Amino acid sequence: MKITIIGAGNTAVAAACFLKTLGLSSLIYTRREERAKQWNQFPVKASGACTGSFSLESTTDLKTAVHYGDILLVCTLAADHETVVSEIAPHLQAHQSILFFNGCWGALKAYRALSKRQDIPPLTIGETANMPFIASLSEDGSEVFIKGIKEEIAYSAAGDDKAVSAFLHRLAPRVVKTASFASTSLSATNPVIHVTASLFNVTRIENKEDFYFFGDPMTDRVISFMEHCDEERLAVGKALGIRLSPLLEVLNSFWPEKKNTLKETLKGNPSYRAVKGPSSTEYRYFTEDLPCGLGPVLDLAELMHIPCPYIRTLVQTASFYLGKPYTPFLTKEDLRILKKLHAD
Repeated sequence: MKITIIGAGNTAVAAACFLKTLGLSSLIYTRREERAKQWNQFPVKASGACTGSFSLESTTDLKTAVHYGDILLVCTLAADHETVVSEIAPHLQAHQSILFFNGCWGALKAYRALSKRQDIPPLTIGETANMPFIASLSEDGSEVFIKGIKEEIAYSAAGDDKAVSAFLHRLAPRVVKTASFASTSLSATNPVIHVTASLFNVTRIENKEDFYFFGDPMTDRVISFMEHCDEERLAVGKALGIRLSPLLEVLNSFWPEKKNTLKETLKGNPSYRAVKGPSSTEYRYFTEDLPCGLGPVLDLAELMHIPCPYIRTLVQTASFYLGKPYTPFLTKEDLRILKKLHAD
């Protein structure tokens, strides 16, 4: 089994290093020539949950990258998913699998785009609900600190998912297949947590204060707001005929130590303690989790006429504060596809 990793950030490099420990071959695709040359010449030092020096193969040739892998592991920002799909489409080969880490509606967007093309061979399209790794890549790309590796991965797939399932079972001791793309994307934990805590601490972020994200920002009222948003997320899932797990239950599935409350989980987990708060509103908590993570929950709620005052307030307030009024990420066509795939 060969893995092509599309992307060159925290998750991509963490995945490449971890795959080395499993004896799996991988090739990283990056647009940055200097970074590709660096990784082809010098090993990357990994520390934390995965340790060692790893020689990582990399290329800037997209056709070469796509033809290399049995599984194409997409580890880019969610906002780039549609661009990635359009660029890899001409090079896809029969029986390959496209797997989005994490999904954030990437599989839905890929399914919609590729279904309209006449030149696409039989494929499997899948996504995970959450990132398996909590990792931080150094600015020069020479070191990656892997803070934690989750024990459970939930995924969904359209098509023959044998290869995807086998791959994910190599990564984690527990792998759960969910009903549809809606199940995985609606099960993402980051949007509710990241957007809520970021908005209520936005002046600290803009002032570039040095703080731990899962420390002082997690006050009782912030946690309570998250729990209200979570209830609305569950209601959206129910309207789609999906039983989603509460946020606390999902977080507890990732780690060995189980907690009784959301506050205990967020503030007491060793893997979260070292996570620093953002130093800019250009960070992915604002640029990805807001428009591509929490926004789509609002889109679905409005399309299905589900009340969601907390999520609506959060999305609209954060968007207006940033000077970027929210525009829908999901459409009526997306909702029709989600319902069709879930029914199938």
